[in-house]
Order: sequence, then C-alpha cells, then structure tokens
Amino acid sequence: MATTEMDTTLPSRSPSPASRPPIPTAPGPRATALQKLYTDAIAHVLKTCSYPNFSSCFPTAAQHVPGSLKFLHEQFTEKLGESMRKEFDAILEDRHVVGSLNELDGLIDDAKRRKGKSAEGEDAPLPPHTLPAQQLYLSHLAPSLQQYSRELKERQDGVQAENVEVLDRVMQQRREIEGLVKGLESVVADLDASVASITAGDAGVEGLRDEVRGVNEGMRMAV
Repeated sequence: MATTEMDTTLPSRSPSPASRPPIPTAPGPRATALQKLYTDAIAHVLKTCSYPNFSSCFPTAAQHVPGSLKFLHEQFTEKLGESMRKEFDAILEDRHVVGSLNELDGLIDDAKRRKGKSAEGEDAPLPPHTLPAQQLYLSHLAPSLQQYSRELKERQDGVQAENVEVLDRVMQQRREIEGLVKGLESVVADLDASVASITAGDAGVEGLRDEVRGVNEGMRMAV
C-alpha cells in the first residue's frame, strides 16, 4: 500500500534537468586572454633585454668575441623566457585556473541565455530545487572564482613589477661593470708604462756596468 502511494506521488514532482556537460579542458576566452596577457608581458621583458643593451654591459667581449656574446645573449633570453613561462604554467596548474575560468565562462554564458529567455518570455526561471547540485555549487563558487582571478591578475602585475625591478638592477650592474672596466683599463695602461720604464732602465744599467768594467780593466793594466 505504501509502495503504491509512493509510486503515485513520484510523477507529481518536477523533473530534474539533465546534468551539465563536462567542463572543457582547452582554455576558454578568459583563460586565453590571461595567457595572452602574460605572453605579451614576457615578450616585452625580453624585448627590453635586447642584444645592444646586453652587449653594452660587456664592451670588451662585444669587441673581441661578438659571436660568443651573441650566443650567450640568445641562451640567456631563451632560458629567461622559458623559466618565466614554466613558473606561470605551474601557477595555472596548481590553482586550476584554466578549469575555474572555463567554469566561470560557462556560468556567465548560461546566465546570459537565461536572462535573454526570461526577458523574451520564452522560458520561466527554473525553481532552485530543480537545479543540479553542481550548478548550485558553481553559482556559490562564482565569487570565489572571481576572487582567484583578481588574485592571479595581481600576482601577474607583481611579477611584471619584479621584472622591471630586475631590469633596473641589471642596468645598475651594467653601469658598475663599465666603471670597473674603465678602472681596469687605467691600471693596465699604468702597468704598461711601468714595464716600458723598467725596460729602459735595464738598458741604462747594462751600459753603466760596461763602463765600470772598462775602468777596472784600465786600472789593472796600469798597476
């Protein structure tokens, strides 16, 4: 009897909608925009560290071994760009940023469709109790996802500011290296002058020794 009553009450309940499709793993619009933003930032940093700026830090090497210095510059910029990209990818993977942004894209698109249908009177809003648990969870999660997105943007801005600071330190070190090189060149010039003076002095000493020998021999013969 109880089973019969249960069976008769089931059809009166609102049917649950179909479950949401799986979240795509490929980057969506927001994830793509974020990746492009960071890629552009890396390109800007590497462009700032051009070969003329790099070679100006090492004028002696640029003059005598330009090929080796160019190869070193290529290796340096390649490793720097690769390191920055790996760090960014690690952050994306650790925080599940791509999946979260894709979920956010899906929520926003779904909200836009529902809003459009509601405005046109094509479909009345679904009662909250008929929504799947995942959709309810994501609706509550949306503010957190937005907060994560803002935090990631702030972190990206911080990384870019750190890159600018690193570039400033590199330029300062370049100026210090230039000062050291000029000092070394001055020391080398002084050493060259000292060597030339010593060489000339040695020639004079040898002449004086010959004269002393001649005087001694003359005195012996006179005796």
